[in-house]
Amino acid sequence: MVETFGEGAFDGFLNLIQEPWTHLRQDGLLIWAGTEHEDLYCWRADGDDPDRWPVVVQSFDGEDVPFGCQAAEFVCRILVDPHHPFTMARYFDTHWFMTYRESG
Repeated sequence: MVETFGEGAFDGFLNLIQEPWTHLRQDGLLIWAGTEHEDLYCWRADGDDPDRWPVVVQSFDGEDVPFGCQAAEFVCRILVDPHHPFTMARYFDTHWFMTYRESG
């Protein structure tokens, strides 16, 4: 997603992290995004194929919530599914991506 969108945020809320590999955690989670509510969106780095790593949300209170999907599907679901536990669909009628890149 960062290759496509660059560093920035969906709806000014879900911040994509440019260099997730620098946030390797001892519990096997790689942080790839975060929210203003201090939730961390991570990959469970199991195996050698990053395309198969599932999403885990580490909530602000430290609970790990696993999802059986990859990051792109997870982001799509939170943008459009009002019943998803981490949805943004209930708060925004339309969605946007705010880039942090400098124009020039």
